[in-house]
Amino acid sequence: MRFLALLLLLPALVLAQPVDPFAEVRYCGKPVRNASGEIVRSRTVLAYFQRLYPCPSTGKTTGACPGWAINHTIPLSCGGCDSVSNLDWMPAAIKSCAEPWCRDRWERQVYDDKTGNTPACTNRVQNWSR
Repeated sequence: MRFLALLLLLPALVLAQPVDPFAEVRYCGKPVRNASGEIVRSRTVLAYFQRLYPCPSTGKTTGACPGWAINHTIPLSCGGCDSVSNLDWMPAAIKSCAEPWCRDRWERQVYDDKTGNTPACTNRVQNWSR
């Protein structure tokens, strides 16, 4: 019976398109925004990320993570997905602070024009999609 099932599935496996290991899957297009113009984010995605990748400072899979913040590698305002594959841990001192070199402040200056059509954002998308 298993052999018969394998024979039936074999043509589908042979004809399946190969997966491109270099394909960028962290881009999802323009972000969804709420009525006030803020990008809609999923708390479920953040919780799932922390379950898969525990907090670097505590090792816990739930709750606060002192000194660390979850960061979208490709900014949502630049078309990045709100998904686990587009998240990473970043020291809170680099992620959010009052200095011009802090990641969130810098991203807002360079990328966020509420449309995702800034030249820097467009160039970043084009560079990744080659």
